[in-house]
Amino acid sequence: MFPKLSTLLLTLLGALAVAPQALAARAGHGRARAAQAGAVFFSSAVYNANENAGQFTVTIERSNTSGSETVYYGVTNKSSEAGDNFDKIGNGVAQFAPGQSTFTFNVTIHDQGINGPARTARAYLYGAHPQPLGTPREAIINLLQNDPLQVRDPLNPLGYPHAPSDGDPLQFVHWYVYGPLSPAGAALAHLGTTNPAWAQALHRIAYTPGSGTYRFWMWNQPAATLASTVEKFLADAEVAQPNTTVALSTYSLVHGACESPAAIRSRFENWITQLARGIGNFRVVLYLEEDSLMETHCLHGASLRTRLHELAYAVRALSVDPHLLVYMDAGAPDGWSSARQMARLLRQADIAGAQGFFVNATHNDWTTTDVHYGQVIARLTGGKHFIVQTDDNGRGPLVPRDRALNGNENLCNPPGRGTGPLSWNTGYEYVDGFLWFNNPGNSDGPCGAGDPPVAQFWPAYAVGLVQHGTDLVTGPHFNLLRSSTNE
Repeated sequence: MFPKLSTLLLTLLGALAVAPQALAARAGHGRARAAQAGAVFFSSAVYNANENAGQFTVTIERSNTSGSETVYYGVTNKSSEAGDNFDKIGNGVAQFAPGQSTFTFNVTIHDQGINGPARTARAYLYGAHPQPLGTPREAIINLLQNDPLQVRDPLNPLGYPHAPSDGDPLQFVHWYVYGPLSPAGAALAHLGTTNPAWAQALHRIAYTPGSGTYRFWMWNQPAATLASTVEKFLADAEVAQPNTTVALSTYSLVHGACESPAAIRSRFENWITQLARGIGNFRVVLYLEEDSLMETHCLHGASLRTRLHELAYAVRALSVDPHLLVYMDAGAPDGWSSARQMARLLRQADIAGAQGFFVNATHNDWTTTDVHYGQVIARLTGGKHFIVQTDDNGRGPLVPRDRALNGNENLCNPPGRGTGPLSWNTGYEYVDGFLWFNNPGNSDGPCGAGDPPVAQFWPAYAVGLVQHGTDLVTGPHFNLLRSSTNE
């Protein structure tokens, strides 16, 4: 037994003597395999690209340069769309040579002249061989829409090649046509093939320049996303119809005529600031807060001062945008306020800082009456210009038999109404346009049996407006001021 025991002990001692060397060798091979494996990744998880970057460079890195490497990458939209801010890249291939640690590729950034909120693209790695993908395998590209705000030319604020005469900035305007994006255009797509007469009427509403607006509300477009929403809408419009001017409107201050304006003051001011940020350098005609001065008859003291302060704040906040024309609400001649009273309210709401005002936004008063009323206000506000809403006043208002009980006109889907003239070269002093800026055919509410809810497009009513429409300036006779330059 003893000889066998000694042999076993010697064997064990020999194994112990070589174990440290073997363990060290195995550890070295493990480190070599780890180094050989390496990883492929973006050099940064976040990149910032200026609006005027042109070709923006993105870098892919690898941690092991010992051999060749094939990497697959792409760039897609996150909050942006290809063709607007940047060009997508699909199925890009990066080939690393031995010893090469980085690979760069370019993303094409389109300079749209935008001053507004940043948008984002997403770069991604979706395969690599022989090294695996590491972290970060995705990278955000912040598209900084940081072109400076342009300089406003007070004699030609829209910046078209020909400067307007007679102080009318719309003289050479090139309107954005809403077409299929308008309520009438959407209805036309469904009804156009079945009813040719309706198709013709709906086409006139949807595709005639100067017809329609896009309305932004404070309640369904929160301030946190408003700037991006507005900028995206205007950027898409510019791509679709370059060098056009977009008509927008807001209706945020009036929610029940006598509601306390102070209840929404801080929220409105933040909201209007974001609206201005989203508009930036784009060409826009803005009908600011329809009914906001029309519906002040039951506001008094501090409440009235707050309403006027909010409008003045909006004018100041929006005045930073160089190609934005702000027109303020001035009610209607058969509304609550006389022309003299309305002029006083406009002055207190800082009409001096706005382009002008608009009349008849939510009424159907005669065009001649609107022009007369507006010209009186214009003279009392230092010659401010104005726009007349004419999408449903060609046949004038529907006057009830008992005006003391029912008001000066029927304002809820009155039957028999028709469109009025549509022009931005009107021939009248101070009048920048007869325009259909209230989306003709939108319901005023369930006023009678079968009437749709408020603001819902009503094809039958819209068609009736066109079929009863006129291109003439209709209404009672007034000694209206004519213009030889606004033709």
